[in-house]
Amino acid sequence: MRARPIDNLRVLLSGGSPAWSPFTLDIGACTGLSEPVERLFREKTGATDHAAYFDADFRIRSLRTRFGGDDPASLHAKVPSGTTFDEWGIGHQASNVEGTLDRMLPPLANAETVGQVEALPSPEIEPDPDPAMVDGFHAAGFPVFGYAGSIYEWSWWLRGMERFMIDLAEGSAMAEAILRKVEDHTTRLALATARLGVDVLCMYDDAGTQRGMQISPACWRRCIKPAWHRVLSTVRREFPEARFFLHSCGKIDPILSDIVELGFDILHPIQPECLDFAAIYRQYGGRIALCATVSSQRTLPFGSPDDVRRETQRLIETVRDDRRCVLMPSNVLQPETPWENLVAMAEAFRSQRGDG
Repeated sequence: MRARPIDNLRVLLSGGSPAWSPFTLDIGACTGLSEPVERLFREKTGATDHAAYFDADFRIRSLRTRFGGDDPASLHAKVPSGTTFDEWGIGHQASNVEGTLDRMLPPLANAETVGQVEALPSPEIEPDPDPAMVDGFHAAGFPVFGYAGSIYEWSWWLRGMERFMIDLAEGSAMAEAILRKVEDHTTRLALATARLGVDVLCMYDDAGTQRGMQISPACWRRCIKPAWHRVLSTVRREFPEARFFLHSCGKIDPILSDIVELGFDILHPIQPECLDFAAIYRQYGGRIALCATVSSQRTLPFGSPDDVRRETQRLIETVRDDRRCVLMPSNVLQPETPWENLVAMAEAFRSQRGDG
């Protein structure tokens, strides 16, 4: 009899060799299907839950958050038509391509004092309307992943990348205040998510481009790493069994040892456009569960089903000796992704589990 997915994941995260490499079509606690691909899935299958339909190994349960003030539009001098706002009051302006965004409007772009940063309302965390859902997933044998925040990424979203980079370079009090505000909310969100019984807390903090780091490794270690250390340490004090997933795109190899040192349990994506999964697996695969990812930038949208199967099989062969990885797409499946490629990836993922 095959092990339950929750037990199989526990073996992996405790440093052992699981019976199979767990797989998901999602990106941690975020859906892996863009809106057009999600709609295509529903049209093709008549189903509404792609994790259940493809018998993936994880389930998702995340708390909702909302803007903590009265009117996020009031934070911006000009708001283009069609702009939506997130929990921080950051404006998101849709592009002409469904499932994508054209630009963001940072609410602290023109802030000049620490007081203005501190006055920005922090997001409010809403109670879970169905707290029994996590228990239901556990009873069915599935581990649960939940969204649990950011540090660097949210910080520059609030300030704007150029302004925040200047703040960091200058070592200004503005940068410290923004990072502190974001860290405080991420800590609250992570603790609230852990209290739900969520198994893996998922953090998102892109630090790289496809050519290198967005900020110097020294700056990341000085400004970002300590914040992550405080967040994870605070959660561990109350929830010693908590596990942590980090999504960080790009060529981040200069800080991989730091991510391992912080104690993240799963790292996504090991982006195939700029990192060598096999080499990184040889170096770090015994210390952290790496995500073996099929390219959402090249193979999935533009390759054939056979290309998808070959890339997936190469990843499976790389970890065949101990299966210490999580199989996933490298990012959200883009609108161009053909249905046949999605199916080919899911079937290839399931094949190494022994059920075709």
